[in-house]
Amino acid sequence: MLIYVIMKEDMKGFKGLGEKNILQLIGESIKGSRIASNLTLIELADKSEISKTTLSRIENGKINTTILVLIRIFTALGREKEIQSLFPQPFESPILRSKQEKKTSGLPKRVRKTKKEKSDWFWGENNNE
Repeated sequence: MLIYVIMKEDMKGFKGLGEKNILQLIGESIKGSRIASNLTLIELADKSEISKTTLSRIENGKINTTILVLIRIFTALGREKEIQSLFPQPFESPILRSKQEKKTSGLPKRVRKTKKEKSDWFWGENNNE
């Protein structure tokens, strides 16, 4: 478990790390969790529904896998919350919220004034002919 905590601290800042190093950190984190959970490579691969070769390559940072495979692995390890934290709920747009509030407020929509009829007018003195 100590290995996992140390790796978790190391993963806080990916900025400045190369892709190879990031893949190695992810792989070490998965391997550390697997060992801490007393799972063999084959057992975790079966739970994750991937081949043991693929899992081994992920643990060793040799391949760049899809997010869907990582979700399966993290779910099998009981680490769903960490994956969920990667995808926070989107912020609501203030414009959309305002429109929604207007719809539910029951206030009448804006009513336009009717156009006034044009009147005849003249420059200068008024001619009443």
